[in-house]
Amino acid sequence: MDNNIDNDTNSCKYLWEFPIEPAENIFSILNDCNRGARTLCLISTSVKLGLFDYLDDWISEEEIEMIFSYPHLVNDFLLSLVESGLIEFKEGKYKNTKVSSVYLSRNSPYFQGAYLEKMNRHLKDLWIHLSDIINSGPVMYQEEEFFSELSLPSMAQNAMCGRLQSVVQAIASLPEFPTMKKMIDLGGGHGLYAIALACKNSTLNAIVFDLPGVIPLTKKYIHSYNLQERVLVQGGNFLTDNIGDNYDLIFSSSNPSGKSPDMIKKISKGLKPGGYFVTVQPGDETVAYDPINELEFSLWTFENIKIPKKSWSKNKKFLTEEYLNALNTHKLSVQSISRISDPYIKNYGVSMLIAKKEL
Repeated sequence: MDNNIDNDTNSCKYLWEFPIEPAENIFSILNDCNRGARTLCLISTSVKLGLFDYLDDWISEEEIEMIFSYPHLVNDFLLSLVESGLIEFKEGKYKNTKVSSVYLSRNSPYFQGAYLEKMNRHLKDLWIHLSDIINSGPVMYQEEEFFSELSLPSMAQNAMCGRLQSVVQAIASLPEFPTMKKMIDLGGGHGLYAIALACKNSTLNAIVFDLPGVIPLTKKYIHSYNLQERVLVQGGNFLTDNIGDNYDLIFSSSNPSGKSPDMIKKISKGLKPGGYFVTVQPGDETVAYDPINELEFSLWTFENIKIPKKSWSKNKKFLTEEYLNALNTHKLSVQSISRISDPYIKNYGVSMLIAKKEL
């Protein structure tokens, strides 16, 4: 018998035999992924168009059409947003739901547009080109541009959702806070912690210390709060450069300056006796391992890296025995360790340590 005839017959049987696994089991996964991606594009486009800025009050579809160059899309565009739960429809008019007014309108201090932009950029740079990266290696970012243009604006907006407020309230409740005169925020980036503390204490002068390429962004945030006389910037590398001394408060958030045992000696030297070191860092939270986030972290790296990427991984443990021993060795007495919610990740938090330099 001709083998080709047998092969043809075996192939033909799949035309009338059902798959051994129900097709719903794959299409439910693929279609959910596809719908999520399309919804993300819908939300991002709405933010770029400023649609949520207009919808803080009820307006008609005809008024919304003025925003679109191609108005034939408006009806289904709006109905898709209604279905997503981000806007509501009543009596022929549309309006933001509360969550959109708070987080997707530029009129809100809690606007999350930079976080959306970061998500989109990672999709475009990393995930769309995943096969290229697997074959050719990680995407290369310029370190200072990455922080100033992509990472820090998103971190600033995320911090406004509760983390910043919790940290500022904790520091402001210290008995010595009203008399503090001088502080430094190491790796301060956007500078919002220093800005907020300077707002709370009119006698406090602050320095935001970060890489030179980040400083222009920091200045923009400082200027927006009109605090350029009391919140200054200093460019440098905290691992190798002098950070100054005689501080009442040294602060660090989500960077190696407040997570590395090797920095403790420099920090202690920079504090005056009775001064405080406050560090807020990830790494100690017990959360389920997330392989897709870990994969994304491996898909990019820096050109001419100044700070080893692995040293600021959020999964690197913070409150290790080595770190706590270093605090003790350099006369920094732990006053408290507490959990701060970081709501941009569900059920996630960071650890805040407050230590005081011995008199």
